[in-house]
Amino acid sequence: MIWTLSDGVDGTLGIAANWISNAVSFSLFAIACLIWFIYSETVQGSRLLTARYKVALVTLPTVLVVVLAFTSCWTHALFYIDAQGVYHRCFAYMIQPIVSYCYVIHTSLHAFVQSRRVESLQKKAIYRTLAFFAIPVLVGGTFQVVFSVPGLCVGIMISMLLLYIVCQEQLISTDPLTGLNNRNRFETYMLSLFSNADHTGDVYLLMMDADGFKQINDRYGHVEGDRALQLISTAPKDVCSASGGFIARYGGDEFVVLQKAIAEQDIMRLCEAINDELARAEVLYLLRMSIGYARVGDGVDTWQDLLRAADAELYRVKHEKKKAGVQIR
Repeated sequence: MIWTLSDGVDGTLGIAANWISNAVSFSLFAIACLIWFIYSETVQGSRLLTARYKVALVTLPTVLVVVLAFTSCWTHALFYIDAQGVYHRCFAYMIQPIVSYCYVIHTSLHAFVQSRRVESLQKKAIYRTLAFFAIPVLVGGTFQVVFSVPGLCVGIMISMLLLYIVCQEQLISTDPLTGLNNRNRFETYMLSLFSNADHTGDVYLLMMDADGFKQINDRYGHVEGDRALQLISTAPKDVCSASGGFIARYGGDEFVVLQKAIAEQDIMRLCEAINDELARAEVLYLLRMSIGYARVGDGVDTWQDLLRAADAELYRVKHEKKKAGVQIR
């Protein structure tokens, strides 16, 4: 806004405002793109940020832009303001948009590639959001470069608004204690999955209930009970996330996993792996899950049928444990 209002205004104040606003604008845009790059690559687990010297190398182009911007008053490298207070581009002007856009384009392409590779639908959604973030920025920035109209700020604001909406959606759909998807997100995902019959092949639903959880609360208190739930939630995350499982806290000490598998034996091994993971927890009490599962097909054609079938199997497993004298409440 300062740049637009001061451009073409002669006099010391107008020219100074034009110089400063452009130098700051050039610098802040490059810095903002660098910060976005670091954030996006961190979310994606990029190797570019695993060492300090790599971070320093990634930061160097931004340092160059900032130096060129604030020395342009003498060097006229990126821009200059004439005696009438009019802004003009100079020979090195394109360094700033090239550096800035390279950050955004690189991390967006990386996120797009990652979204095609990962199995987890949660990660796919996050990576697609990171990939799409660049589009309004690039459109607004290109409009500004070509027509010298401040469209970049509009593009950035649109991208930030879209990202904010996605972040709010994540908060609404996330269980605050465990960080897993909540029941609302689970049911929405089930509806989406069953709306396309082609995607439901070899899909299993695992319903899990913590054995003896009431005893943990009664003996050690609810604070320790919350810690136990957090420990319990890490087991399906560690075991199922790599293979693309959709994991959610269904309610209380109940958890659900939607998992694709070719054979039932794979699901049985998955159930064993979850309890093996829990057995390694360093706590004063036993952590173990009763797990029932059901597969789409053979009369299980809707998500409600799948839920009922898995719940019935969980009840059967708990009943068998109760007959064997295992504490399940």
